[in-house]
Amino acid sequence: MKFVDRFLTRTEQKAILAICGLALLGFILGQFDGFHNLLAKKTATPETTEELVKAVKEDKPVQIDIRTASKEELMLLPGIGEKRAQDIIDYRNQYGFKSTDDLLQIKGIGEKTLAKMLPSLLIFGNPEFTPEKIPASGQDTSQIAISDKGKNTDKTSTNQKATDAKKKTSSASVPKNQLTNIVNINTAGIEELCTLPGIGEVKAQAIIDYRNQNGKFNAVEDILNVKGIGPKTLEKIRSRIKV
Repeated sequence: MKFVDRFLTRTEQKAILAICGLALLGFILGQFDGFHNLLAKKTATPETTEELVKAVKEDKPVQIDIRTASKEELMLLPGIGEKRAQDIIDYRNQYGFKSTDDLLQIKGIGEKTLAKMLPSLLIFGNPEFTPEKIPASGQDTSQIAISDKGKNTDKTSTNQKATDAKKKTSSASVPKNQLTNIVNINTAGIEELCTLPGIGEVKAQAIIDYRNQNGKFNAVEDILNVKGIGPKTLEKIRSRIKV
């Protein structure tokens, strides 16, 4: 202090100490205020993982954006564990998400899983699979049609199965020599070929094997080239086959 006393009076020293003290106090208060604002900002963000976890525990609706969500946030979705969460991130990094329907492209995520996730997802990209199409409780989600095209396809598939079953039943109950259906030997399968007189499963398979190896039949007479089929068999089936 003797060194300082040579240049400054006691009053000047006290004034300088007071100024330094005020400056230090202002710096501390500024740092505290900045920290407080940062904490407040972080707490006010509803999309943080802690807030999402709290919302899930309290059974509140959450809206997770798969385009930006972290692995931990994705694991909050129904049916999504650590592996599937990572699969979502890997797909996002490689292809990006154009709509929530793109989740169906990820292995292990089907319509049933997506239906469970939809209430917790931020919907984007004009998806065809939306919360409005989630079935009522107890209904099989496999019956959900993603689009009108899908509905028509399902209906056509159902009608086709019914028609095939009817044909199969009809063929089984009527003797072969009384059947009148025309069989295309270039496209018919085993069951259809077996409706022909004298043609069982072995010969039907032989016909299929022959055309697979040699190409399509050019004329009905070419069926004689198939092992096990002679002129007598051809005469029995001539009126019932075509190429």
